[in-house]
Amino acid sequence: MIGIKIEKNRTGNLILRAHIKDEFKENSIVKRCLLDSKKLKGKSMYPYVIPLKYLAIIVNNLDKNLLKIHKKSINSFLEFSDEYDECYYYETEANAKYMKKWREVGCPKIYRINIDIDNKCLEKEIAFQRMM
Repeated sequence: MIGIKIEKNRTGNLILRAHIKDEFKENSIVKRCLLDSKKLKGKSMYPYVIPLKYLAIIVNNLDKNLLKIHKKSINSFLEFSDEYDECYYYETEANAKYMKKWREVGCPKIYRINIDIDNKCLEKEIAFQRMM
């Protein structure tokens, strides 16, 4: 079983936390996610902090029966990336700071990602785009 939860950290940034049982750590998708993740010290229900860009890969490519999304997880957020997909920017709502960063990066399309917790699927739609 792989459990995931999206929440805000102390600084207000969105993070993806995960609980992965040992038998699933050899899966190639999970192994790639764990290479970029951090493991928290101490006892925690979700000890791994995985970059949020791997959320779509985890949800779309792993078996739905093996995946569990926490009920108190954030289920809707905004996302955009720079021109080369090196840096991703996430926020739950479009505030002034987020939109300023969007203009600095060059006004790419901003996507709204909605997570259906019951069906374990993602919906990605364009929320903002630059007017020509």
